[in-house]
Order: sequence, then C-alpha cells, then structure tokens
Amino acid sequence: MLFRIFTLLAVAALGLSTWILSNPARTPLEPKPDERAGTPGYYLKNAVLTDYDAAGNPSLRLTAEHIDQIDHGTEVELYYVRADYDSPDNQAWVIVGNEAHVLPGGNIVDLSGDVRLQGLEDGPEGPAVVRSDTMSYDVSEAVASTKSDVRITLGLHSLNARGLSANLKDHTVRLESRVSGHFLP
Repeated sequence: MLFRIFTLLAVAALGLSTWILSNPARTPLEPKPDERAGTPGYYLKNAVLTDYDAAGNPSLRLTAEHIDQIDHGTEVELYYVRADYDSPDNQAWVIVGNEAHVLPGGNIVDLSGDVRLQGLEDGPEGPAVVRSDTMSYDVSEAVASTKSDVRITLGLHSLNARGLSANLKDHTVRLESRVSGHFLP
C-alpha cells in the first residue's frame, strides 16, 4: 500500500513539474533584433586574412591588430591595418592605415587615418610614398583611390594633389586635380 501511494505521488510530481516547465511564460525568448544590434558580434585579435588569385597564389595579405563584426552583419571594422599586395609581375605594394571598413562581399576596403601607400621596390630615389587621410582599395581590380588630398614623396621630391587613382597591377597613378610639385636637383 505504501508503495502505491509513493508511486502515485511520484507520478503527480512528475506531471506537475512537466506542466510548470512547459509553461510558455517560462520559455526563454529569442532576443529581438533591436536588442541584439547593440551587442558585439565576433572579434579577432592580431588577425591575418589572405586573398588568393585565380592560380591559387596569395595576392593580398590583410593584417589587423583588431577586427570587429558590425551588428552581426556582413561588414567588419579593422584597426591598425596593413595590406600587402603582390602584383602578377612580383611588384610588392603595402597600404597601411589606422582603421579600415570592409564592405559586404569583401571586395572594397575603405581605409582612414594616416593612410600610406608605398611600393616596396626601391629605385635610385627610394620608394615612392603616397599619404592621405582616406583611401579605398578595390581588391579584385587592385586599385587604390581617394578623393582626398594626397602627398607623394620620392626621395627629396614631393607632389601634392587632390584625388588619386593608383592601379597596382599596371603600375600607373592618375592624379585628379590641384596638382603641384617640388623637385629638387
């Protein structure tokens, strides 16, 4: 008899606990999109991202001290960035900046804050260095461009302009406007 009462109490307790735990008021809700937007997504520290050309050779190596995903989306923000590009004819270039924003699809990298574009091959005057506040880099076309003021230095020579388009594959630079230079003998 005691066994039957104990079994009956156990079944009743099981039924009651199942009902309490399955109550919709106790079910945790998924976070609403507006609540989740303020929380960080993934982040990386001291990260290296590599892009490969059609032949499988590394063409772009992007290094950042810190990378943050923006609002759980497809955009990322990078801090203290360095992008090393090797052209098909083995000409090496480097672009550095304090911050970068990678647009969805990963094809455009917008750099800002003390941006510097520099060829790594030294000529008789040393490497040419392009400085600007902002610059966009098109990964698939290997074109760095800006609408901002730029300063190009090559040894003792300097050139100032507003706007620039540099095709790293073809080794060409086009200055947009307000071009002025200073060339010392």
